[in-house]
Amino acid sequence: MGEPASDWWRTWFGPGYLALYDDTLRERTPVEIDRLEALLRLRPPLRILDLPCGQGRHAIELARRAYDVTGVDLSPYLIGVAKARAEAAGVAVRWLEGDMRRPVSGETFDLVLNLFTSFGYFLDEADDRLVVQAAAAVLAPGGRFLLEVINGERVMGQFVEREWFTVGQAAVMERRSLDRSARRMIVERTVSRPVGDEVDLHAIRLYGAREIESVLRASGFDRVEIYGDWDGSPVTPESLRVLAVGQKDKKKGGR
Repeated sequence: MGEPASDWWRTWFGPGYLALYDDTLRERTPVEIDRLEALLRLRPPLRILDLPCGQGRHAIELARRAYDVTGVDLSPYLIGVAKARAEAAGVAVRWLEGDMRRPVSGETFDLVLNLFTSFGYFLDEADDRLVVQAAAAVLAPGGRFLLEVINGERVMGQFVEREWFTVGQAAVMERRSLDRSARRMIVERTVSRPVGDEVDLHAIRLYGAREIESVLRASGFDRVEIYGDWDGSPVTPESLRVLAVGQKDKKKGGR
């Protein structure tokens, strides 16, 4: 298996990604936001930054519920889709093209979200830390940062080299390699449709609960709560995900 381009994420999140996952993710979104509101006890109005926002599915649903939402993503294509969908839904969201490693200029937020394992993409681990630092930099005093990732400890402990599954009408086959010392997994994904096959490579750095907590604390979060699911249960070796909620001391503020 080859090595993906160091910036594979610049092109991977485009029409092919949306064609594969869009319908499935759209159905899940309202339930995911229900769980988010319950876990964090959210009530509008709050200023929320969705970083990165992709096609805007979480940002639009939050705006439907009367939150003040900003969505930031590096993909011009996905931002364009998000804008069109927000307009069709009749909701107001501020959309920005931007790199999640860089703070949004001149803005502060009550909550920053990084959802659906949108973390660990960068070749240099220091860039992952920049994402957390960028979130911390734009939080208002007492604001919170929620990071959701796949549970890296489970992936490494139950590593599967090949997996076949279906997404809608597409058949998907993944071949995976794992560098345990770097906690880095490379995935070659083949998507088979009646019109033909599409093959791509991507990579992700795997984080468990301890690593995530360490990154948040090193980025200035005084309080970090770790969960294994949206119901607030603790992380176990079988947990599918790790949810980390970081909060700074109100006296220190968000900068």
